[in-house]
Amino acid sequence: MEFEKAIALAVVSSWDDLVKTNDELCTVRIEYRDISGTSLEWLKVWIVRQSGHWILVCNYSTKASRSSQDLRFRFANSYQSATLTQNLDFIMQNQLRFTRRAAGSSMKGMVEVAPPNQEDRTNAGTWRKAFTDDLARVRSTPYAKQN
Repeated sequence: MEFEKAIALAVVSSWDDLVKTNDELCTVRIEYRDISGTSLEWLKVWIVRQSGHWILVCNYSTKASRSSQDLRFRFANSYQSATLTQNLDFIMQNQLRFTRRAAGSSMKGMVEVAPPNQEDRTNAGTWRKAFTDDLARVRSTPYAKQN
């Protein structure tokens, strides 16, 4: 699966956590620094209102912050979503599972997600269930005994 598609599915599966009633006609944009041959180190999620106003939802960094080794995900502007946190953490920690488009001449990558229809929501739910089932299977697999 393409990285960009996975990011879009991650957002759609957490849409109701992110989009408030007065923002129904907004889009969600995810931007990241894309350098060919390297893993992504960060991404930002924004709500973009129909008026053109951008509101930061969260920052995600694969690098530990100086103040906390565990703080990779930071929400802003009163946004919170456990679903988005889990989705993006899975994607960013498993980047080799996803293909990425050629970076081209720009180092800025962006995915824009329009308000989802029912089919989009169903596809996102199916994707989320598949990866959470995969995570559960990996966590429940016992390690081989050491001799």
